[in-house]
Amino acid sequence: MFWIKILASIMIFIPSTIIGIMLSRKYSSRVENITSLINCILILDTEIIHLSNPVNLAFKNVYERSKSKVSMIFLKTIEALNNNRDSNLYSAFKNTLELEGSKYNFTKQDEEILLSLAKVIGVTDREEQKKYFDTTIEQLKIQRKEAIEEANKNEKLYKKLGVIFALLIILILI
Repeated sequence: MFWIKILASIMIFIPSTIIGIMLSRKYSSRVENITSLINCILILDTEIIHLSNPVNLAFKNVYERSKSKVSMIFLKTIEALNNNRDSNLYSAFKNTLELEGSKYNFTKQDEEILLSLAKVIGVTDREEQKKYFDTTIEQLKIQRKEAIEEANKNEKLYKKLGVIFALLIILILI
């Protein structure tokens, strides 16, 4: 009987702890993804402002030059834009974020920052676009700082809650 209780306790403890760890990873993942997104925007800035590449080529180059999973947003946006000739960059970007955004743990604010940039890419002159790139990068840095603070606070919380929940269930069952 003792070994059955030990085995049952282990079978409760391990999954509950793993769930707590998985929930906590959402916060560190957001920090990593915002950092990657900043790098992608910097590449896009170089491609459009300094190299004067067209939007299609610039987005493709962002995907190819960035080694992060966030760069997939740029590839999917260009694919959506190429597949739907009536669409503009903003709507293609918005649709991509609606479909893919949850994979990256972006908040609505993160997505709104990106969409505000998508409104001006290719529409305004270089100087205006440069201002928007700089503003977007600064806003994303603020979001990253908030995400780091949120991660520091909530990662430990979810890990501890997973363990505490497991111990509570074990105590109730024993």
